[in-house]
Formats: sequence, C-alpha cells, structure tokens
Amino acid sequence: MHKQNKKQKLIITLATILTGTTLVAGVGIYLLLKSVEQPTTQLEAIASDQTLTKNSDKIPDTVINIQKAPVETSVPKDKPQIDKPQIDIETSVNRATPPKQNQPRKNLGGVNWEGKDLRGMNLSNADMGGANLARANLSGVNLSGVNLSGANLKKANLRNANLSGADLRGTNLGNANLKGANINAARLDGANLTGAIMP
Repeated sequence: MHKQNKKQKLIITLATILTGTTLVAGVGIYLLLKSVEQPTTQLEAIASDQTLTKNSDKIPDTVINIQKAPVETSVPKDKPQIDKPQIDIETSVNRATPPKQNQPRKNLGGVNWEGKDLRGMNLSNADMGGANLARANLSGVNLSGVNLSGANLKKANLRNANLSGADLRGTNLGNANLKGANINAARLDGANLTGAIMP
C-alpha cells in the first residue's frame, strides 16, 4: 500500500513537470511567433491608414519612407527632342567658308592646285590671283567674287561653277569647260578663252 502511494505521487510529479514544461515551451513559442508577426501587422495597419503623417510619434521615418510614392523628376519621355544643328567646323584652307562682312579676303594667291579635285569647296571672295589651277576639277564650286586675275585655269573643269562677279582678267582659260557656269558680271578682259567651252 505504501509502495503504491509512492508510485502514484511519482506519476503525479512527473505529469506536473511535463505539463509545466510543455506549457512553458508553448508560451515561449507563442510569444516568439507573436513578436515575428507584430511588425508585419504594424506595417499593414500603417499602410491602410491614409491619415497618418510623418509628424506622428508612432511611425518611424523608415516606415513613412516606404509608404511615400516616388516622385518622377526626370524629363517626360514624350517631350520632343530638339535637334541641335550640326556644325561642320573646317579649319583647312581647302574648305574656306564665305567671308562675313568686314572679314578680310582669304589670300590663296599663287597656290598650286594643278590637277586637284576641288569639288564641294566654297571659295567665294577669295584672292586667288596667279594661282595654278590647270586641269583642276572645280565643277559646281562657288567662285563668286573671286580674284582669279592672271590665274592658270587651262583645261580646268568649271562646269556649273559660280563665277558671278569673279575677276578673270588675264586668266588662262584655254580649253577650260565652262558649260553651265554662271559668269554674270565676271570680268574677262584679256582672258585666254581659246578652245574653252563657254556657257
């Protein structure tokens, strides 16, 4: 009888210990899960509340920053792009640009461009007196107002060139091709036009 009571007490004690341990473990697990769940619940509550402001003591700055929508500050994509003009800067004398008013004439007097391809050049108002341009290709070149006095243009291709107002006095244009060239107001006194194809 004494042994049986002792055995019952031992079983009750063990049951109490196991129950207590299970209870403590359960409470611990519950608290752990609650602490993990709490930030998510807090964020959801803040996200749903549209009236909260940054001045509220209950909301940390990091949470407020999450809720703010990013502000687009860049230029709208549909804004038309303005094309900048393409500026062709040419420093070579061979591609001289038309002089501005009060700008001195380009001095190309005496240059030797014999047989050179000078198409696409703008030599307007240049000083090319005494230049050697024999057999040079000046087709379509702007030579308006140019001083070519005494220049050698023998067998030069001046087809469709602009020679309006050019000074061609004493110029050798023997066998030169002037077909389609503009020679309005050009000075041809003493020029050699033997065999030249005139406009």
